[in-house]
Amino acid sequence: MIMLGSTTRRFTKRFQSVDVVTLSALRDHMESISTHDCKFRVEKATHDRVTIRCESAPHKPCFVVLPAYPTGHSDDSPTNPNVVLDPLEFLNADTHEERERFLPLLNHDVLAHYEKMHPHKGLAMTRCC
Repeated sequence: MIMLGSTTRRFTKRFQSVDVVTLSALRDHMESISTHDCKFRVEKATHDRVTIRCESAPHKPCFVVLPAYPTGHSDDSPTNPNVVLDPLEFLNADTHEERERFLPLLNHDVLAHYEKMHPHKGLAMTRCC
């Protein structure tokens, strides 16, 4: 579990837990885990999705798309939704090794669950006939 203070919540509706954090707390966390070799930043945030960019030289930038939803609190800004740390998809990350670049942000269990639910990712496809 990623410890981000009191803003982290755990939901256990499915067999494995997922972490939920506000976008502002996620930005702070990404700043703390970013290194000179691997930088995380919010590429795009909408009302229902947040796209995180991972840049690490000399590799191409990779992205992970995470679900988001409003917090529901009247004091919260609509630009600070809850973000579920459970990937909907990876962009420009075609192999397991490229997706593992997000390990500082997502944990092993989350990535393993994604690989299990998307077994075709990273497999070379050939065209026939």
